[in-house]
Parts: sequence; structure tokens; C-alpha cells
Amino acid sequence: MTAYYILSHTIVDVDRYQKEYIPGTWPILNKHKGEIVAVSLNAEVLQGNPPGGIIILRFPSAEAVRAFAYDPDYQPLKQLRLTLTKDASAVMVPEFKIPGS
Repeated sequence: MTAYYILSHTIVDVDRYQKEYIPGTWPILNKHKGEIVAVSLNAEVLQGNPPGGIIILRFPSAEAVRAFAYDPDYQPLKQLRLTLTKDASAVMVPEFKIPGS
């Protein structure tokens, strides 16, 4: 079943994030059949005080999300992302299907 990786953070070094982190993640994202659903570096806040950067990725399964998140090749990029951002959180959620549909 499809699963989503939702990352939120505030980017403190946009230049390095765009030049180093983003290009480095493409091969790993493709390897695990991830797709970008939505990206905003400054999402419109409708409630609360969340970080402005939101990324939603779609994967074919929860296992694929975990494989991406824990891929040894991704770990140095994750550490880079953590140095270039603050207030980061990442969650995985399964696709919602209406029962009986």
C-alpha cells in the first residue's frame, strides 16, 4: 500500500540546501521509487506555528519509505540536511482508503 514521507523543517542555509542536499537525494529517491508530491520552502500556515518548509514524498509501500530513510547512502545527506535546517521532523503515514470503497 502506498505510503507518504512528510518532512517539515526551516531551512537556515537555502543555498547549500539547493546545491548540495537536493541533488544528492535524487538518486536515492529514485532507487526507492519515491515521487515528490509537494514541496514548499515557505508553506502557508493555516494553524499553529510549524516550520515553513514542507516536503511530501510518495512511495509504493511503508517498506520503501523505511528503505529510503535508512539507506546507508542517505545517512550523510540526512546529516547535511540536519545541519542546514532547524525544527526538523519527519513522519510516515499510509495512504488512506475509505473502508468498503
